[in-house]
Amino acid sequence: MQPDITAYHHAATGRVTYLVADPATLLCAIVDPVLDFDPATGETSTAFVDAIIADIRARDLGPTWILETAVHTGHLSAAGHLKYETGASVAIGAHVLESLQRLVPALGAEGVDLEGWDFDKLAREDDEPLIMGGIEFHPIALSGRLPGAVAYKAGDVLFVGDAILPAGLPASDAPGADAAGLFADARKLLSLPDDVRVLSSWAGEDPAAADSTVAAHKAANPDAGDAVAQAEFVARRGGEAVEPSALTIAALDVAVRSGKLPPVGENGVRFPPRNIRSL
Repeated sequence: MQPDITAYHHAATGRVTYLVADPATLLCAIVDPVLDFDPATGETSTAFVDAIIADIRARDLGPTWILETAVHTGHLSAAGHLKYETGASVAIGAHVLESLQRLVPALGAEGVDLEGWDFDKLAREDDEPLIMGGIEFHPIALSGRLPGAVAYKAGDVLFVGDAILPAGLPASDAPGADAAGLFADARKLLSLPDDVRVLSSWAGEDPAAADSTVAAHKAANPDAGDAVAQAEFVARRGGEAVEPSALTIAALDVAVRSGKLPPVGENGVRFPPRNIRSL
């Protein structure tokens, strides 16, 4: 059975959150929910995801899964708020445990369980799919970014997160990113049948740009299309890592907590400035 998909564009970040519904059972999943965040002030808002929750309730859908495609660095996850409001379970790639072991000490993120118990499901590529009524989400493990990255295939639809972008591949200087791994991930996903629909979680200013196909990416993706060799991409994009931005640090602070906000400190600040040179 093919899912019914609604895309929600977060204009401030260019991100896209997907609502995936099973037409037969009215169960639904939410892929990569975004929390509103102002890096300048550290203030957050749930306005964007609350609008999605309102749509879920208006359509009388039953939230089942919150599917995270990565330990996010480009936006704050709203998974914690969404789980609180709907009771849906949070899933992420099983290799997130490696990221927790590395990131939690670097961030000084107290109270985070290093065994991954803050997440409800650690998705493994060789395990049973995640079931939602008549829809099956098949996880595909990715290795080019922080461990825990995963794509989800449901019917003829592939949710790739940031693994394949509308006009290329993600930055190779992000924390944990590896240019060769990014390329290998993209080619792994593009080995699927040409008619598979590819939905990215980033669109920039044009929401329609995030919706493509395997065939279209193989023909025209400037970083991972059929005409691009891995060595060429690595030579062009394999630069040194840069110091993480305030947005990246805040995003990781939330991601390691399965989408929940870190506590407010004694100084009343939730996201204090930190000089973290390597993650």
